Amino acid sequence: IIKQQISKIQFGKTNEPLQWNSTDEIGNLVTEYNNMLVKLEKSTELLAQSERENAWREMAKQVAHEIKNPLTPMKLHIQHLQRVAETNPQDMNERVIKLADMLIEQIDTLSHIATEFSSFAKLPKANLEILNVLDVLQNITDLFQQNTNCEVKLYATDQLYINADREQCLRVFTNLLKNAEQAIPEDRKGKIEVVAFENEGWVRVNVKDNGCGVPESIQQKLFTPNFTTKSTGTGLGLAMVKNIILSFNGTITFVTEENIGTIFTVSFPLVRLDKKEEE
Repeated sequence: IIKQQISKIQFGKTNEPLQWNSTDEIGNLVTEYNNMLVKLEKSTELLAQSERENAWREMAKQVAHEIKNPLTPMKLHIQHLQRVAETNPQDMNERVIKLADMLIEQIDTLSHIATEFSSFAKLPKANLEILNVLDVLQNITDLFQQNTNCEVKLYATDQLYINADREQCLRVFTNLLKNAEQAIPEDRKGKIEVVAFENEGWVRVNVKDNGCGVPESIQQKLFTPNFTTKSTGTGLGLAMVKNIILSFNGTITFVTEENIGTIFTVSFPLVRLDKKEEE
């Protein structure tokens, strides 16, 4: 019995203690086994707490770093304006206009950073409804095509229903399309394909680009908060995308080939409607 119980022990799970009503050698062994379970549970709790604290420390470092970036040029420009006011006051009007434009731009950057971290820390409560994925993808690709030099094509089955939040779905695919665009080198004609189809009870949506691909050394970090391959940004986009998809009981995966491109695949449980509901 003890051997069977030991083989069933799972780290991080609730493990049932053994019952033995005798104080013989087996009873002593059972007592030690139960004491070990208590110690294991305490160790698990301490480890989980430590991991949470470390995660928040890293997040705090990232927030501080991102905020400091725009603050530095703001301070330098204001100091420069002070010197101009002392040495060449006749140029103040032009300098103030330039400074105001720069400050507005940096404040917008700070606002974006705050929004990104806030969105990742606490996603809005999902307003679940039955959606036709084609409608969402059509809106996103049409809008995106108007604001990019890339060629964007959509291929989708007419009726692909899922249970999801429309606004959060829009965020997911907007983010994936932006990532696809940013992965394409400037000297290459960008091509992005969005393909949606039904497969074994799931709605699959592939977002394919002809970009530079994801190097093997960073593939495991793509969905990690704070990780980014871009020179600007908070590194929360794909982490937030994954959180949203998981909240819909979905999955996200990718395949990539360096200098050829990447395909992100988002999968949602398919919702089957009868003909009356479709109408």
